[in-house]
Amino acid sequence: MAIVRPRIIDYHGISATQAQLDFAIAFLDEDIPLYVDPFLLWKSPSQQDQSLHTSIINSFNNLNFLVQKGKIDQARDNLILASECQEIGLGLSKKRKGIKISRNKADEILSLFQKIPEYGKYGFVHFEEIQFYVDGIAKDRISDICCNFIKSLIIFDRLYNTTMRRSRNTNY
Repeated sequence: MAIVRPRIIDYHGISATQAQLDFAIAFLDEDIPLYVDPFLLWKSPSQQDQSLHTSIINSFNNLNFLVQKGKIDQARDNLILASECQEIGLGLSKKRKGIKISRNKADEILSLFQKIPEYGKYGFVHFEEIQFYVDGIAKDRISDICCNFIKSLIIFDRLYNTTMRRSRNTNY
């Protein structure tokens, strides 16, 4: 009998409940309706969370640097690439196949650096503010961009913590 909405632990035969784990159990074929909120990373008392926020902001503001240097095509391509993060599996997609933003939407976002002098000069402190200026950008897209900017750190942290947990539980 086929499992309806299989989770990764079901697929691999792991007996664990969500309450026993310190991470969200992913479904194999659809996103989990959870999001990374960059504002909460910034507001967190954890220095690690705050450094993730700084990394996200620096990555986003690098797009402004590219725009200011006349490398608009590169900035647009980077933003389009970052606009969907299928590896993490968070958001609203029912098939785990999200859609990247269009060139026009990327141009609309990048134009904020030129239309709003403070953003062009100093960059964003909270890039999630783009939701206020650009239609069609909401928590799911903000979360995907965040995840793309920090996914290597998330993956490394998960691998490191899993390895450390296993080494503590090993009896010699």
